[in-house]
Amino acid sequence: MPPHASHPPSAAAPWRRWLGLSEVWAGGTLSARVLVWLRWLAAAGQGITLLVVSRMGVAIPWWQCGGAVAVTLITNALLEWWLRQIRWQMQEGFFHLMVWDALTLTFLLHWTGGLQNPFALFYLVQLTLAAVALRASAVFGLGLLTTLACGWLWQKAVPLHLTTGAAVSTAMLTQGFFVALVLAGGFVLVLLLALRKRSHRLQHERERLRKELDSRERFLSVAALATGFAHELGTPLGTIALAVEELRTVPDADTIAIIAREAARCQQVLQRLRELGQEATGLSAEPCAIDKVVETVLATLPESQRSRVKADIHTHDTLVACAGLREALLVLLRNALLSSAEDLAVRLHINEQAEWLRISVEDQGPGFSPEMLLHWGEPFRTTRDPGSGMGLGLFFVRRLAASMQGSVEVENLSKGGARVSLLIPRHPHPSHHESAPR
Repeated sequence: MPPHASHPPSAAAPWRRWLGLSEVWAGGTLSARVLVWLRWLAAAGQGITLLVVSRMGVAIPWWQCGGAVAVTLITNALLEWWLRQIRWQMQEGFFHLMVWDALTLTFLLHWTGGLQNPFALFYLVQLTLAAVALRASAVFGLGLLTTLACGWLWQKAVPLHLTTGAAVSTAMLTQGFFVALVLAGGFVLVLLLALRKRSHRLQHERERLRKELDSRERFLSVAALATGFAHELGTPLGTIALAVEELRTVPDADTIAIIAREAARCQQVLQRLRELGQEATGLSAEPCAIDKVVETVLATLPESQRSRVKADIHTHDTLVACAGLREALLVLLRNALLSSAEDLAVRLHINEQAEWLRISVEDQGPGFSPEMLLHWGEPFRTTRDPGSGMGLGLFFVRRLAASMQGSVEVENLSKGGARVSLLIPRHPHPSHHESAPR
């Protein structure tokens, strides 16, 4: 099957990438709703604070400060209206809002004592929100802006004083810092609770997708097995069909014997399918000897293919899990035989490596393309011509290896051809069950 055509995504402007949302915040209505709620709380907190300190006798420039709070309320109302129009799917513009809010806070602090104002702590709230919502480059940019704003306030801010003209007392500033600390902590708490809710939702979504993917892979594994068994049944059924046609014209004992023999082959294939189902579901957990598995697999191949397989087995009576192993070995041998010319041999190497068994199949074909090496084991990836393969063979082998806590290695050989190695754990021998490592 030819590789799927891929369309590269349109390149976004660099500033869009630098100022974009972080992976934690991007995508979802919760993030936009949290932003709006935090801005409503900030505007309400600023207005209430101005009223309270004014009642306490602090001189407040109402035109400047009241105007700043009013602008925040108006812009947030417009923001909420716009987000409702786009169903709360905010993808960009967050950095600009953060910059606007930082400038608004700087403007308010400029007229209310600068860094002497306890509510300068809200710079930290803004930076915390930015660290969660924005990419690292945008966070550093906002941090730089905050640093410059603090420097400006240090030099240019209008000092706090009472309506009587006296300076604000230390006790009043301490009370202000306490209130500011409580409010800043409340803002951070709301943010963290929102993030926890989002995290739980993403965990549930990941679990749902994992189950769907697992179900899809199980289905594709069944499809791969069905394809293999259909291939095995096709030959004897074709022979039976020809024999029946011949029997209709010239009845004889030899034709009947051919039909009986090929029918027995079909029964053996179906019996193996039943055994595989029992092994895969755990109803039959008996291990099998690897040399017996190889013997069964080679007997399944036609004589013309079996004679080309050169087996090099350096282990005997080594026990392994049976479920799917014969089918996986058939997949590897058939792929190698089809990749090599009809007069070239295919090599099968089996050896032990500590607690593992390595099964390697080498062909003398053209090898894997760079794309196949990158995407091997993915379903519907094949090097054959369209219509001659579904691309599920290596997928089944990879799936089987993963279910056995093993692995698969695919590589091209320097001398030409390719090698596929299946590494699976050895099954403890019954006579050494107690001393065998797990």
